[in-house]
Amino acid sequence: MLEEMLEYQKKDGQLVKIEKEISESKAKKVVNQMVGIVKDAQQKLMQTEKNATILIKNYDTLNKSFINQQKITLKYLKLKAENEQDDAIVEYEKSIKDATTNLLLIQKNIAKLSKSITDTLKQFEQYKTDVIDAKKKHAQGMAAYNKLVESHEKEIEDLKKELVKLEKKVDPKLLAKYKKMREDKKFPIFVPLLNSSCGGCSMGLAVSQVNKLEEKGMLECENCHRIIYKK
Repeated sequence: MLEEMLEYQKKDGQLVKIEKEISESKAKKVVNQMVGIVKDAQQKLMQTEKNATILIKNYDTLNKSFINQQKITLKYLKLKAENEQDDAIVEYEKSIKDATTNLLLIQKNIAKLSKSITDTLKQFEQYKTDVIDAKKKHAQGMAAYNKLVESHEKEIEDLKKELVKLEKKVDPKLLAKYKKMREDKKFPIFVPLLNSSCGGCSMGLAVSQVNKLEEKGMLECENCHRIIYKK
């Protein structure tokens, strides 16, 4: 029973090795990296677009204020030119002082906003370029990844067929536990006893556990839950 299970694990180990080679390949890393870059750049594009909309809206608001302040100034100048003693001039004296201050402040803010809008648009274009470049590299990475998968296709298929045949020879309960741990990315599942320690996690076994292992032939590790066997 144990021999069949170990043979099954040996074949499955070859499959694990191929899967690891594929998942840790340079092509796969490029694909994952480019997916992250595209997502990040797309989020930045959306945020930059929102920022640009807000900036343009603020610019329009300031521009309208600038025009209104200009109207106040022109009206004051017109009144003063027509009649220096007009009571309306006195009324506009304070307004014109405020208007002059506001005009200078608005001009300053408009200049800042103009620069912010320009910088934001430059960022937007850069993010667009990043997305296009990342998508191109992603496509290249996928092509290399698919080629790598294809090169192992027959070997993977043959190993899976052998595993199906071996499944008929092993204990169903052991196989079920094996497959569950395999899904949890633990490998190997069956490990030898090494110097009274688990061959998987290296945790030392008590004398009573070693005795139990010798008696039953197998023992579940209390730490990593692998199945320990004695060679």
